[in-house]
Amino acid sequence: MLGPATDVALALLGSEGCVPLSDVASRAGLSRDVVQAYLSRMEEVGGLRLEGDSACPLNRALLAAAAVRLGADPEAVSRLLSWRDFEGLVAEALSEAGLRVWRNLRVPGRGGLEVDVLGLEGDRGVVVDCKRWSYRSSSPSRIAEAALRHAERARRLIALWGSLGLPDMPRRLLPALVVLREDLPKVVNGVAVVPVLQLSGFTRELEAVVDELGIDTGL
Repeated sequence: MLGPATDVALALLGSEGCVPLSDVASRAGLSRDVVQAYLSRMEEVGGLRLEGDSACPLNRALLAAAAVRLGADPEAVSRLLSWRDFEGLVAEALSEAGLRVWRNLRVPGRGGLEVDVLGLEGDRGVVVDCKRWSYRSSSPSRIAEAALRHAERARRLIALWGSLGLPDMPRRLLPALVVLREDLPKVVNGVAVVPVLQLSGFTRELEAVVDELGIDTGL
């Protein structure tokens, strides 16, 4: 038995678009009152929007993170997420913060490059690797390894900048990992580690964080 928060989250993550509360209750095997209570709390956290008698997820990654904060099983909900769920949320958050955003940048071949999300504003930029790993997979040691790889990815991006058709390279470029977990260090191996539910705060402080942790591109 996974618990009501998990059951409600799975019922929504397994559906498309807005879902009637009666359908959520039926799929979760819970009473409508219990479902209503959990959905109201998830709305407060930011995972969904309630419209009349329906629940409308704002983003699957945001919904999963909100459910986990309310006690849902992180392994169960993370299995229904994809990296695209994280990528879309990150791209939207950076765009709303005023950055120009690029997704899925690729340079094929040996020594190439794959970037999930790049955001640029003036002489600052942030390059994001979206990790939709489960809690068990997001161990501190694995996050540390991922941070090292992503820092190197950011340096390759700087080296390959001219081949990507991007605007002028910023003066400083911040590598960041976006994750589901909330109990990890904020900085690992010089890379910002950003929980999904803290994305809005991260974008508000982005200028200061880039100045502090960003890689100097040599401009």
